[in-house]
This record gives sequence, structure tokens and C-alpha cells, in this order.
Amino acid sequence: MKGKLVIAVAALAGAAALVVVPLTAASANDRLQIGYSLQFPTGPGHSVGTFIASGAVNDSGTASSVAAFLTPPTPGSFGRLKGTLTLVGQLGTITEEFRGIAGPVGAPHEIARGTFRIVSGTGAYANLRGEGRFLVVVDFSTGQAVRMDDGETGGDD
Repeated sequence: MKGKLVIAVAALAGAAALVVVPLTAASANDRLQIGYSLQFPTGPGHSVGTFIASGAVNDSGTASSVAAFLTPPTPGSFGRLKGTLTLVGQLGTITEEFRGIAGPVGAPHEIARGTFRIVSGTGAYANLRGEGRFLVVVDFSTGQAVRMDDGETGGDD
């Protein structure tokens, strides 16, 4: 009986994979991945650096972010944050708003994770909209941050 259950589960998983792969492939042009290398020239809250985008946006250029905690967190805790991020590429500008959590506050290495939403653009990105999730790893001892956005665009409406 246990062997039949394992075979049934494996068959269902295989069938699901056959359905998921075509659906994923069909939306490949809407996928958006952006990688960032950022520095904190004036301390936490403001970062500048570069980005590389692939998928629905294929561009690279400069990135600038401003973030703030919604309420001041206590040392060692995680706090809610919000901010904006502006990308200036060769084909235009993209502005994102983001919200998430960050911490542990005051540690030399912190993380932030949450969601982002593309709110405006210029040039080739004038009608671009999209959303997704982000993850940032920060080393405050060096002022270095690495961020990754993973999401989908709403296309050029």
C-alpha cells in the first residue's frame, strides 16, 4: 500500500511539472530580475551604486535608494521600512517604491526583505508597471550592500 502511495504521489508531481513548465515559459518575457551593488556614502538610509536588469527589462546603469524605518526599532530588533529606488539606465528611468523589514538593527551585517512596486518610468519604461520581492544583504562595516529584485512586469500598457 505504501509503495502505491509513493507511485501515485510521484505521478501527480510529474503531471504537475508538465503543466507548470509551459505556464512558466509562457510568461518568461514578463519576468524581471534586477541585481544591485550599492554603497552607503552617508550612512544608513541612503545608498547609491549600479544595477543590471534581465528579463522584461534588459538594461544597466546607476541606482539610488532612500529608505527609512516607519517606527524607530530598538537595537537588535527588526523594523519595518519603506523607501524609493531610482534606476537610471541607457533606455530610461525606473522608479520603485518598496516596503519590508530590516535588521537586526545595529548589527554589522543586516538583511532587509519585502516587496517592491514599479510606480513610474521614462523613455522605454514610460508605461512600465510591475511588482515583486526584494532581498538585501548589508555589511555596515564596509558600507556595501547587495540587493536582488525578483518580480513580474505588467508590460507596456
